[in-house]
Amino acid sequence: MRLRLLKDGFPNRPELRVFAGYLLAAAVYIAIGVAVTDFLLSFWVGVAYIVIAAWAVPAAVRRFT
Repeated sequence: MRLRLLKDGFPNRPELRVFAGYLLAAAVYIAIGVAVTDFLLSFWVGVAYIVIAAWAVPAAVRRFT
């Protein structure tokens, strides 16, 4: 995706859906981190979580729908 200047307008619906997905993934990550502190402190767990939550899950949902 190419970065645009703000004067080009507001994001369209698919871009907002992607942003909402990242917000949801961040909220779940923080909720898990509150329950299990070690989850937040591991860099590699965070990387794996983002790959799973922001790429693998949406890809699986698109494939099955």
